Amino acid sequence: MDFKAVIIDPNDITRILFGAGGKLSPMEFAQGLVFIVLAGIAVNFLSLVPGLGLIMGIIGLVVGLVLMFGWICIFSKRFHDAGKSGWVTLLAILAAIVIGILTGLILGPLFGLQLSAEADYASYLSMSPGRMFQNVLQSVIVNGALGYYMFNLKPVAAD
Repeated sequence: MDFKAVIIDPNDITRILFGAGGKLSPMEFAQGLVFIVLAGIAVNFLSLVPGLGLIMGIIGLVVGLVLMFGWICIFSKRFHDAGKSGWVTLLAILAAIVIGILTGLILGPLFGLQLSAEADYASYLSMSPGRMFQNVLQSVIVNGALGYYMFNLKPVAAD
């Protein structure tokens, strides 16, 4: 597979990422998911810039909500292509939460996150380089696992 094949065409961003109607080929799904993951990674890296605290929190929230909407849209379209209801996306969200929690429990201690009653809540919320890399790795693992499944969904034959 060519590396450029997974790069989304700027003209197709709104069609692929926004709106639950229409169809997505497996490659368009992959392009949308790669875009969402890379945008999330970029926001994580920006969170390390000193002095951006509240501004980055607001930007991160807005960008995160937009990316979450795009994620729901591309998953919903792929489920429609496979002949399933778009509501099955709720199961994908649940799977993402479960995989995210499990990987967080495994990766947290590796990246210096304390999982004890004595842990300082403020330090848990602050973005350190270790925490940022944990977030990036969790995002790649969760979206890679679910994306692999969705990419391989077989479309329903048109009547």
